[in-house]
Amino acid sequence: MFSAGNLSIRNLILFLSAIHRLSSKNHTRFVCNSIRPVSGFGSIPGFFVIAHRGASAYAPENTMPAFEKAVELHADMIELDITLSRDKIPVVIHDRFLQRTTNGRGYVQQFTASELHELDAGGWFDRIYKNTKIPMLEDVLRWAADKICLNIEIKKEALTGALVGDITAILADMIHEYGVESQVVVSSFSHKAIKRFRGISSDIPTAMLLKSASSGSVRNIKKMEQLGASGINLSPRQMRESLMNGAAEQKIPVWVYTVDEEDEMMRCILNGCTGIFTNKPDVLSRVASTLLKSQTV
Repeated sequence: MFSAGNLSIRNLILFLSAIHRLSSKNHTRFVCNSIRPVSGFGSIPGFFVIAHRGASAYAPENTMPAFEKAVELHADMIELDITLSRDKIPVVIHDRFLQRTTNGRGYVQQFTASELHELDAGGWFDRIYKNTKIPMLEDVLRWAADKICLNIEIKKEALTGALVGDITAILADMIHEYGVESQVVVSSFSHKAIKRFRGISSDIPTAMLLKSASSGSVRNIKKMEQLGASGINLSPRQMRESLMNGAAEQKIPVWVYTVDEEDEMMRCILNGCTGIFTNKPDVLSRVASTLLKSQTV
C-alpha cells in the first residue's frame, strides 16, 4: 500500500509537498479526452495509467504475457509499438532490429510475418517466457476488444518511402474491422503519419509524440491542432510550465512517458499531466490514487 508509512525520507517530503499543493490550490484538470477506459478508470477518474509495452517490468515487453499482466494490474490502457513485416503485416515490436528482444538477428522488415512468428520473444526476459511469440497486431486487437484501451505507436521504421501509406491505411482498416475505434489512440513521432492517418480515418483519435529534440514549447499545441491530434505525449523534461498551462486552459490531455520511479510520478502528476506511461502500472495506480483521491482530472 502506498502511504506515508512506507516512503523514503525523500519521497515523504515530495508526498507531503504534493498533498499541500493539491489541497491549497485548485489543481483540478478537466480535459476533453476522446477515449475512455473500457471498464472505468482503475485508480482515479480521468487519470490514465498506461502500461508501457504492457506491464513490461514484470513480463517481456510488447508480448501477450505483458499485455495480460497489464489487465491483471488494472491498467487503463496499454501502449504498444507496431511496424511492418516484409509482407506488410503489422507486427508488435519496438526496435528496428531483432537482437534485443528476440533470439533472431537482423532488421525486422527483412522478415515475413510467419518468419517473425517463429522467433522467441520472451526467453531474453526470463526462461519461464521462453518461446513467447512476437504478436501480430490483428491478434492483439481481437484480444483487446471490450477489454482494455490501446495506444498504438506507429514506429518510424514503418514509414520509410512508400510504406507510410501502407501502415496508416492498414492500421485504420484493422481498427475498423475489429470494431475497437472507441478503444484506440494512434500516436507517432512522425507528423506525416499522424496527418495521413487522420485523413484516412477521422473517427479514431490520435496523439502527437513530441520528438526528443523538442524543448516542450507551448508552440507544440498549435502543431497538435494542425495535425488534428487529440492530445500530446511527452517526456518529463518537456513539461514546461507554459505548455502545461496552455494544455490545461484548452483541456488538452497530456500523457508523460516513461516513468517508473515514485518521486518522478508524483512530480509529473503535480505538474498537471493527465496520464503516465509506465512499466509498473501497479505502482503508478497507487501513487495516482493517493495524490488525486479528491481531484477530478
